Amino acid sequence: MTASLEHEPRFIGSFDGTMLAVRSLGNRELPPLLLVPSVGSNLAPWRRALPRLLEDHHIVTWDLRGLHESGPPVTNRLDAGAHAEDAVAVMDEAGLDALPVLSWSTGGRIAVELAHRYPERVTALMLACGMNGYPLGRLFRNLDIPVVLPLLAGVAKHFASVFGAGLRTMAGWPELGGIVRQSGLLAPTADIGAFVDMLKGLAQCDTKALLATYEKVAGDPAPGALEGIVAPTMLVLGDKDRFTPRGLSEQIAAAIPGTEVHEYEGATHFLPLEFPARLSGDIKEFLDRLPGVTREEVP
Repeated sequence: MTASLEHEPRFIGSFDGTMLAVRSLGNRELPPLLLVPSVGSNLAPWRRALPRLLEDHHIVTWDLRGLHESGPPVTNRLDAGAHAEDAVAVMDEAGLDALPVLSWSTGGRIAVELAHRYPERVTALMLACGMNGYPLGRLFRNLDIPVVLPLLAGVAKHFASVFGAGLRTMAGWPELGGIVRQSGLLAPTADIGAFVDMLKGLAQCDTKALLATYEKVAGDPAPGALEGIVAPTMLVLGDKDRFTPRGLSEQIAAAIPGTEVHEYEGATHFLPLEFPARLSGDIKEFLDRLPGVTREEVP
């Protein structure tokens, strides 16, 4: 069972006037859940997890500033703090007081910033393959190669037209799904079609904005942001994740008291595409153990 990825957005102004494309999924009478986007991602990674989550929750999400259907940032703010303030604008416009927050990949950096700045508005924090920025120092101390990715994105943004043309060409290959399947990049259980849809979504983004946003969000290590987070927290990890160094996840778990950790054997960084039923089940079980969420009526 899959959910449609076609949801007409409504447009709202954020703190600095940037126009955000906001989407509401499911029955608004159900408890709300905020889905924080990862950089450049559309809803494709969640396609098979959405139906089960929507059985019990009304999901609100948005396109990050400058990407997909959201407008370019009016003040050129692309840092994690700006995206966290955008999340607050989305919540305010929807009449949501406090709610659980779910994220994947680089969306975790934004979710952490939101929970740090507004602890009273985050009732639970769920990070799938989440990270809190890549500290470059880990390259030398721990040989964590992925920490150089934001630096590479910062260089690539100066050649955005070339990079973007290559990405669009690759996304248009009819044999792309077969190539991905044979590459070993994803677990055998992965929804290859959803992965291809995610790549096509990336290719449709403004390439310079995409690279600049990744540089700012993923390259913004903020260990101090973990301090003061009081929301019940769940980390879901893949034991074959090449993009989220285990040390970064352990840092989150150690900094937030009582963090619940789930590790999926055979899962990569694209865990939501690979184990959607298990992931949605763990999310539902985690949320079911929490107190009820207060939601103001939407006008």
